[in-house]
Order: sequence, then C-alpha cells, then structure tokens
Amino acid sequence: MPRGNEPLGDIATEVLFENDKVRVWNLVVEPGEASDWHMHGNDYVTVVVEGSGLVVEYDDGTSTDSPSEVGTWRFHDEHKIHRVVNNRDVRYKNVLIEIKS
Repeated sequence: MPRGNEPLGDIATEVLFENDKVRVWNLVVEPGEASDWHMHGNDYVTVVVEGSGLVVEYDDGTSTDSPSEVGTWRFHDEHKIHRVVNNRDVRYKNVLIEIKS
C-alpha cells in the first residue's frame, strides 16, 4: 500500500546501544502489525532472533517478501522509504546494527 502523506517514523522499536561507529536497534513487530514508514540513512545489518519472514512495503506501492528464520542475517545498502509488515501468527524480532558513516 502506498504511504501517502504519513510521516516517517523510527527505523525500529528501540535503541539498545549507540556510539560514534554503530547504533544497535531492537525491532519487534507483532502478528498483523507493521513498523513505521521509515528510511535508513546508513547501511545496516539485521539478525533475526524471533519469528520468520516479513513483507516489505515501499512507498511507491510495491512490496516484496523477505523470507528469513531465526539466526539468518542480511546486509542492507539500499535506502528506500519502506515499512515491514508481519503477516504471520507469531511475533517477529530482529536486532538491527546501523553502521554510521
């Protein structure tokens, strides 16, 4: 679904740690819920710690499945406005490590 005029929010649920080199976030998306629309300003790595798979929705109305399972990780270097949607019956949680420039 396109974003429309909805403002951008935080890239994840809470900041766990931050210094001059990295910012570590916790992302929790309950079943049937979505993250805020957001855009990453830095490259980042995600590590799945609970749940599996999300749908990534982009602000132009396109979407893609993002299959994953506990223990999988992914490096992200593309920066588009998006949000993630949990269409599963279980909570999804990842740790997101943002690499500061």
